[in-house]
Amino acid sequence: MEILRATVGPITAHDEVLVVAGLWASLGVGAAVGLAWVLRRWVPTACQAAPLAALVLICALVSMGVGVFFGRDPALLAWWWLGVIGVGLGAIDLHCHRLPRTWVLALVAGGVGVFAFVAATGSGGLTQLLRSGEAVLLVLAMGSGIFAAAPGWLGFGDVTLLSALAAFWGWLGWRTVLWGLFLSLVVLGAVAAVAWLMGRRGEESRIAAGPSIVLGGWIAIVSYS
Repeated sequence: MEILRATVGPITAHDEVLVVAGLWASLGVGAAVGLAWVLRRWVPTACQAAPLAALVLICALVSMGVGVFFGRDPALLAWWWLGVIGVGLGAIDLHCHRLPRTWVLALVAGGVGVFAFVAATGSGGLTQLLRSGEAVLLVLAMGSGIFAAAPGWLGFGDVTLLSALAAFWGWLGWRTVLWGLFLSLVVLGAVAAVAWLMGRRGEESRIAAGPSIVLGGWIAIVSYS
């Protein structure tokens, strides 16, 4: 941004937001192309024109939103990683009703890695990092218990996704963890209710829970950031 000011002169706050949004949108477009290439294993049509265009649009919007909203956050890359990998997980779940563990592990590893770097460089607290790890273990334990008691209510992939999101919620605080769980399940329940009212019933018409869980998690993150 300082280079830009030196080149074109003084810019307003509004112009600065537009420039930042444009840069992050461009980054999202690049990420979408790479994401489509990796997604081919689970979504064979990912590199075709229409799916790729949708992926580019969604990643550009997500990346732009993250860049503008978290622009001054030392853990900015963690939120961007959550946005991009969340889109990928949503695409896989919508296509084949799976939440691959490799993707979920990549999600949590990327987030915790950035949080650990922020804590190590003094931009964030060790307490936040420890709370992030504690939140993952707590949600995983709770989710595993629910899965064992009522396996038809949540899939284990959904449990692991909630646990991965808990790493990001935990960085912000226990209140965000609680609201993240609550809102993820509320959004999932609302989508399931709409699907049921539209006649999608039975085992073969089950919905993909991943996108709803991620959306609910993001609502909590944005609300308590």
